[in-house]
Amino acid sequence: MKKVIKAVLSFLLFAAFVAALYFGLKRANILFMHKDSGMLQYNFGNLERDTLETVFVGNSHQFCSIDTEILANEYGINSFMLASSAQTIAMSYYAAMEAIELQHPDRIVLEVFYTPNELKAVSDATLHEFLDGMPSCKAKKLALRDLVEEKDERIYYALGIGAYHTRWKELSENDFDDEFGRPHGNHHEDRVEPNTELTVVDPSEKMEMPEETLEYFDKIVDLCQSRDVELVCYVAPFNAILPDDANSSAMFLNWLRTYNWLSDHLSERGIVLRNLMYELDGIGLDLSNDFLDSQHLNCYGQAKVTRYMAEKGYLGGA
Repeated sequence: MKKVIKAVLSFLLFAAFVAALYFGLKRANILFMHKDSGMLQYNFGNLERDTLETVFVGNSHQFCSIDTEILANEYGINSFMLASSAQTIAMSYYAAMEAIELQHPDRIVLEVFYTPNELKAVSDATLHEFLDGMPSCKAKKLALRDLVEEKDERIYYALGIGAYHTRWKELSENDFDDEFGRPHGNHHEDRVEPNTELTVVDPSEKMEMPEETLEYFDKIVDLCQSRDVELVCYVAPFNAILPDDANSSAMFLNWLRTYNWLSDHLSERGIVLRNLMYELDGIGLDLSNDFLDSQHLNCYGQAKVTRYMAEKGYLGGA
């Protein structure tokens, strides 16, 4: 009997040690993560379940184009910005899966800038930003298996320690604040850089998407339709012409052609692509004031695009 009691106590002590280690590592992950990026997923995971109408996924073109605070305060649309820097279409697929698993919103809004990009992940840093802080869910497990090819590297993405253990010298008072972050995941940038006239291509000019990226894109469509979630796709305004970079300019002009091809592809699935490059007059952007660089809107342009899309009924709530 004593042996049994001793074995049970040993097991309980071991289990308590493992639990303490797990929660200690989890707390360290939160403490050391970059609060301006990693906390996005952490805050999303802490939301009350099934409370969001709309979730935005995509890359920086998404979070620089939509102001979720304006949507909440002026249009009564409760939403969250789950977009992250250099979030590829493959990553957006898992973000949409996460959003539906945890929130089952009425709609997912995808900004399609990266549809011509064939990469599953642009860099380790942006993949960490996407995965670190993501709550434990089926979407995260599948994303780790798919996006992190080296099995022995997955633990670092699962816990985040590999990315943040060197930040101990940078810790500030904000790192110890559990409430750090924005309740709707909003991004605000008031820097101004004058832009030149935005170039568009004729809608008849088209270029097909990379095959593997198209597979992930169609998975997003299938996922939303199978779960009765509206999928809204749009192209945010940007300048395809970079004066000092002819190669990038040629690439981005081809990306505009890909969006024209994508419009036809989505039409076959019963979805309208809202290509705002063809709706610039209605938005009324001020090229001298509404951009933070050639590719991204600042908060002034962001407010105009947000109100335009909301009032057009593209984002629901109209």
